[in-house]
Amino acid sequence: MMRGFYIGLTLFATLFCSADAAQFAPVFTNNAVLQRDEPVSIWGTGREGEQVTVSIVEHSASTVVENGRWRVQLPALPAVSSTTLRLAGDTVVELTNVAVGDVWLLTGQSNMEWRLNQCSPHSDELLASANNAMIRQIKIPLRAYAGDPLPSFEWKTFDKTEAPYFSAVGYHFAEAVQQHLGVVIGLVNCSFGGTPIQAWMSRNAISAAGGDRLLTEDDRKVAEFPDAATYDLAWKAYDAARRQWDERKKSGTPERELGPKPVEPYGFRSKSRPGGLRDSMLAVVTPYTARGVLWYQGENNAGQSDYGRMLEKFIGEIRREWAEPRLPFFIAQISSPTTNFPDEQDAYAVIREAQRRVAVEDPNSGFVVTLDYGEKGNVHPIRKRPVGERFAQLALARVYGLKNAAAQSPSAARAILQDGEVVVEFRDMPGRLEIRDSSLPTLEVAGSGGPWMAASGRISQDGQKLIVTPPVGGVSPSGIRYAWRNFCPLSLYTDGGLPISPWALAVHSNP
Repeated sequence: MMRGFYIGLTLFATLFCSADAAQFAPVFTNNAVLQRDEPVSIWGTGREGEQVTVSIVEHSASTVVENGRWRVQLPALPAVSSTTLRLAGDTVVELTNVAVGDVWLLTGQSNMEWRLNQCSPHSDELLASANNAMIRQIKIPLRAYAGDPLPSFEWKTFDKTEAPYFSAVGYHFAEAVQQHLGVVIGLVNCSFGGTPIQAWMSRNAISAAGGDRLLTEDDRKVAEFPDAATYDLAWKAYDAARRQWDERKKSGTPERELGPKPVEPYGFRSKSRPGGLRDSMLAVVTPYTARGVLWYQGENNAGQSDYGRMLEKFIGEIRREWAEPRLPFFIAQISSPTTNFPDEQDAYAVIREAQRRVAVEDPNSGFVVTLDYGEKGNVHPIRKRPVGERFAQLALARVYGLKNAAAQSPSAARAILQDGEVVVEFRDMPGRLEIRDSSLPTLEVAGSGGPWMAASGRISQDGQKLIVTPPVGGVSPSGIRYAWRNFCPLSLYTDGGLPISPWALAVHSNP
């Protein structure tokens, strides 16, 4: 863990000034959850040369403050639901009700950030009776610029007061996993709505993914403001214009009179800046020892062909900074766009395919399908329980070794032309295939350079393959795709209830 710690600590040091006496980093508070069964990194700031000892459940580790910073690594700890984490230096700091269980990092944009109190009526009963100290969350404050002060924040337990502000996907994941494991589950919620993947990556990783154009464009836009004061004036003018526009729209001003919505000025506080959120938010929790990562993001990169490369480099960077080359990294495919994206177009389909491909090619990654719980025209579908539970199924099978758990949705592996029909084979196929609605126009074939045409399908006798019949009079198919839309219903499932991932494949002749 040493290498990952020093990368994170360098970022951490840019955010916080050394205290007169040793203290924990802000991510360690009362009610914190530490990772069980693995060496645990604990860090903070202090007086130069100060002797520091950290202790918990009969284990301790000591060090000396250097350059205003300290770090210790505690040995692997057994699970415990409540104990004290003690820091002894010039003074003593004690954190109470600290648990040792399993920690998961939640990151991404608004669908990961989406709170339980935004999921009414589906969350009403849950919130009315919320009381589970075995599930806890720390929400990293939204902060687009690392130079701004970091607001105070702390670990919260799942009760009636705090439950409304838990990540909905994160909570439902934690609930399902906690029921199986019986240990405290801690959620480190580092998510920010409306953000592209490059905001969470370092500039070096973006460049390695072929994103030099993004970096050049960012530099150009930021340079349009000669100093912070000029940018702040532009921001205040924008904010006033936006508020006025919102009020006019709310009062019923006709569309033709309303005019375009004011555009946020792009500058050093823009949340979409390459590398910005990595420095201002992710650095706060790097490298908080965790069991794995849940990632729900992609809407702000819709249609971008380089998303897959970006995602690969981002995953690699997370694993390097956590010094865990096999750190599980699970991905939610994006579901439904706003009405600005016509259903028949494919910007979201491109992102889904990139997410699927990255997940299946990485032995320590996985993905969950969310399209079947999307909502037409709504980028924030409110049924988050199925998404969280699918993440939990994935984790229980891949991380915790639960036998016979339906883990990852199957996806098409190859398509072969046989006797005028296309036979589609799948990977990760538990059980048998089912067609739940044969009337849905979600299967299409195309000849070389030709238009896409609707096709029909049936399941093979062994239940493992899909046999697709091209339209009568059509050319020999060279491509086949399923659910290749910004938004559409799904018709293919396993008999265990997992939806088949959308796909697009070239059709090959039978060897």
